[in-house]
Amino acid sequence: MKTLFVLRHAQAVHFGDTPDHDRPLTEKGVQDAQRMGRLFRGMRPAQVLCSTAKRAVSTAELALRIAESNLNIQQLRQLYDSDIGQHLQILQSAATAIDQLLIVGHNPTFEGLVTRLTHRPVVMKTGSLAIVTASIESWNDLTGASPCILVGLFYPAMLKKQSDDFD
Repeated sequence: MKTLFVLRHAQAVHFGDTPDHDRPLTEKGVQDAQRMGRLFRGMRPAQVLCSTAKRAVSTAELALRIAESNLNIQQLRQLYDSDIGQHLQILQSAATAIDQLLIVGHNPTFEGLVTRLTHRPVVMKTGSLAIVTASIESWNDLTGASPCILVGLFYPAMLKKQSDDFD
């Protein structure tokens, strides 16, 4: 059994003079990434794969800091502006020994990826987390035909009722 955590980057500043790849998080995006980090306190992915876009890296760093995780973030340019097939190839190359994997990146690819794996339409707002389990022995077996289940879909707004004290 493998578990895939799919975390879409939190809210970033709107397009303007800053190139898309370099857009930072808004203050709301920072708060949302921290809120999502709370969910990881009880979950321990063994590896983190992240787009190289500034907003994705910041989301991963903030969430992992709140989760008190010291995992290294493996930044992959291929997770920025790529398609579902490329994402699947990256996931399929993960080591078999890793049972829980976190991937941080972008839409529309993330919605398409989770939809393809679970055969359920999914809406992934900024900062959202989808948790998908796959009845496979190796990540190499992860395909659109793999038996996957969407076990959770969380949005930052779901956690706003909790204290926003991130100490």
